[in-house]
Amino acid sequence: MVERVEHLRTPLQTILDIEAKMRGSIAGFMMPSFVVDLPGGGGKRLACSFQSYDRGTGISTYTAPAVTGRDKENKIYEYYDPVGSGYSAAVSKPAI
Repeated sequence: MVERVEHLRTPLQTILDIEAKMRGSIAGFMMPSFVVDLPGGGGKRLACSFQSYDRGTGISTYTAPAVTGRDKENKIYEYYDPVGSGYSAAVSKPAI
């Protein structure tokens, strides 16, 4: 992760709430794709395609089936909500 940009990130729950409010209210081709960039080379995944999401800790899990090679097949990637977002109580703030 890039240092000192935590305030620019959005919690997954906020993304899901925005998507739910927009869906059905605008034409499908105008609907934006909300994505998360998985750390560790997991690539970009649709935010709503998580396998699990714990809103208490802010930790969600994803798989990236198209990512292969270098022991990445069937790997589970963890994505964390931003520190201080209210959803990430179990994740400690990085030292600056």
